[in-house]
Amino acid sequence: MTIAKPQRRHIAHFNWATLVGDLGSPEVAGFETAVPRVNALAERSPGFVWRDGNERENALAIGWPRFTEDPRCIASFSVWESPEDAARYIYKTVHGAFLRQRTRWFAEGRGGQVLWWVPAGHIPDAAEARAKVDQLAAEGPGEAVFTFAALGYGPAR
Repeated sequence: MTIAKPQRRHIAHFNWATLVGDLGSPEVAGFETAVPRVNALAERSPGFVWRDGNERENALAIGWPRFTEDPRCIASFSVWESPEDAARYIYKTVHGAFLRQRTRWFAEGRGGQVLWWVPAGHIPDAAEARAKVDQLAAEGPGEAVFTFAALGYGPAR
């Protein structure tokens, strides 16, 4: 799918996943240890604009039962200059190496992602993310909301 980039817009990226163990447990220790380093890399990456640094609070703030019922659910929220910038960081850096190991730390089928265009300078909030997740679930990928897979990006194989 080709998504035309509107002028003076950035891309918002919201994703969530459910950990296989409680925060602080040995099952997710490798993931927890890597988070500060991987997040710092995001902030230094080309095209990075903003990220909300509280992954657990993002999951709670979305106000949607499948995010709030499970204390193991975490979410990440960021804004990038382009989908290419976000995809480069997510799939082609050390983040991608951790992503390829996701089955060690995250429950299968208990997560997802959504991307959408935002005006340059706009910082989306949890209510906006919830609306976009709901829109993607109801309508599938299109011009308004989409996924990396819809854009042809994905994990390096």
